Amino acid sequence: MRPPAPGAAHPTGPHRPGGDPGGPAGSGGDPGGELHFAPTYLVTAAFAADAAVRREPHRAAHLAHMRALLVDGTALVVGAHADLRASVLVLRAADATAARAHLEQDPYWRHGVWTAIDVVDYLAATAPTLGRS
Repeated sequence: MRPPAPGAAHPTGPHRPGGDPGGPAGSGGDPGGELHFAPTYLVTAAFAADAAVRREPHRAAHLAHMRALLVDGTALVVGAHADLRASVLVLRAADATAARAHLEQDPYWRHGVWTAIDVVDYLAATAPTLGRS
């Protein structure tokens, strides 16, 4: 991907950790307002080889935990690869340790459905109203 031409607006604006991009999103009068940037983490949790069977007794509790993370705004997105290779989440958290702690509380981790958790800094832009009613 080519960098924007000199003087062109960057599609997501400059990133300042823990803050806003500092200006309007895009140049066309974004009706959603400014984009917000917060400490965000892309989390991948690898499934055990037998996850399709192993997860069944814990699935309802896992889904309740995911629902709680979505409702309180900690999770922006939760889901899994269709082949059950891994779960993928985008989480808001104070730091990577806090993001990992959210998954370590999940029944899938506690019962060996997930075998590894990888947490990386992620530059996620959200609209001011995302996840709020």
